[in-house]
Amino acid sequence: MSQIASKLREVIGRNLRKPEATLIGRIIKKYGLEKKNRVIELEAVRLCDVQPDYKVLEVGFGPGIGIEATYNIIKGGNGKVYGVDFSEEMVESATKRVNEGISNGKVELHHADVANMSFLKSNSFDRVFHCNCYYFWPDLTLAVNELNRVMKPGAVMVTTMNYERLKKIQSKGYFDKCGNIDMNRYLSALQSGGFQEVKLKSFKHESSGINIEAIIAQKLEN
Repeated sequence: MSQIASKLREVIGRNLRKPEATLIGRIIKKYGLEKKNRVIELEAVRLCDVQPDYKVLEVGFGPGIGIEATYNIIKGGNGKVYGVDFSEEMVESATKRVNEGISNGKVELHHADVANMSFLKSNSFDRVFHCNCYYFWPDLTLAVNELNRVMKPGAVMVTTMNYERLKKIQSKGYFDKCGNIDMNRYLSALQSGGFQEVKLKSFKHESSGINIEAIIAQKLEN
């Protein structure tokens, strides 16, 4: 029985990291990424203070909630939203959600890894955000360096999560083979990777009561 439970934890953990086109993957997408992460995604967009003419990147966009919210801000301006996610299932899901933006050239989604975004130009993004994904990156230094590369000097990056929930998930063993939620490890990587004004904010979301942690970092000016 313990062997079956261990295998199930491994499968759930793998799908939390990279949702697949399976029953478990789709359950995680619906109840975890769409329902529980919605507030966290929208708070990331709010904290980015996106303007209509901004060029914005979301890494690990999942079902596309943050992409959609950002598109609704920039669609009347000269801005554009880019997304990078290494789950084919999430790219397909998000494409359906923001099909209008893709059709009119205001949204561009890529099936790719944060550690290799060579298809994106250097010094090009005004804002970058990601939610609940830094702890899945096997090489934080490589990922942070790549994020820094694509951002404009002085641009801001926002990371949001519910750390309390992450600790509960970790305590059940779902991250044993696929993730490291240590926030200090990520903060250190940002500081070593050319970011300044690295700050951690903790607050309670008014309407939902969810506790949210937000890490805000700025790329060094030239």
